[in-house]
Amino acid sequence: MDRELLMKAQYEMPLGESPFYDLAEKLDKEVDYVTAKLREYLSAGVVKKIGPQLNYRAFKGVSHAALVGVQVDNLETAVRIINAERSVKHNFLREHEIYNIWFTIKAPSEKELFEKTEDLMDRCGVNNYIVLPSVRVYKMDVKYDLFKGVSYSPRTEAEKDVPKVDDLGLDGRMLRDMERNFSVEERPFRKFAEKYGYSESELADLISELIEKRVVRDFYAVLNGQNAGFKENGMNLVRTERPEKVAEILLKEIPEITHLVQRDVPENWRYPVYFMVHAVNRDIIEKIADRARELDGVEELRILYSLKSFKD
Repeated sequence: MDRELLMKAQYEMPLGESPFYDLAEKLDKEVDYVTAKLREYLSAGVVKKIGPQLNYRAFKGVSHAALVGVQVDNLETAVRIINAERSVKHNFLREHEIYNIWFTIKAPSEKELFEKTEDLMDRCGVNNYIVLPSVRVYKMDVKYDLFKGVSYSPRTEAEKDVPKVDDLGLDGRMLRDMERNFSVEERPFRKFAEKYGYSESELADLISELIEKRVVRDFYAVLNGQNAGFKENGMNLVRTERPEKVAEILLKEIPEITHLVQRDVPENWRYPVYFMVHAVNRDIIEKIADRARELDGVEELRILYSLKSFKD
């Protein structure tokens, strides 16, 4: 892989009318080489997508989310049913003595989260599961340092609340269209400008403004960690009586975190803080976990490693 190209496309992707031309200038390479390589990585699955990445909390129809841990005996049947649910985004087989399947689900309200999950579990024939709604997202930024072999990003969620797309008077369909269909071409904003009645420069400026508002998380190349060599990911569960304080310390001290979420937990589940780390091997993740265990307020930390991704 051209690691320098993929690093720039993740961390320093220019935002303008011709972002790939500007990226080539940053790299001091021909634009044809840059676009050909990025198309190659997209085709090979090393890069999942490029362009604006939206913050789901800015959309009223999917503004609530939960992590669900499930005890599953018949994996094949349960995975098929869970993956068929459109509001499920991630679904992993993880190392845990009881709950082996862990997936995320979204809904317009917390009440609907529980109702939707209950219906899904009934259809799976499952009766032992936990639903852990998100209280606050402190960080959600999946980037990979291809030189150090570990995830890394200094970006955090500065504000608890995110403005809603509807309240800003924006067309949510346009934003979703750009997220899903942004192409590697000379003028990638042109087709959206013609379709929705903007100029190309206006759309680039709009995305920049929405990044500031956190409606758009970032504008960059999203890598597939597994295909880029990051074979291990660990979901770190933190037991603490001070989840807000611990989350703030984790943000400051451990930039290798990709996701950091405080969750509402039932009485029989002791872990209100969750963070993800991706790496080329488990030793790196274990060393980061050891750093986290030394932080003030962390009473216990355990890692649930991913054994298989069923939906990503």
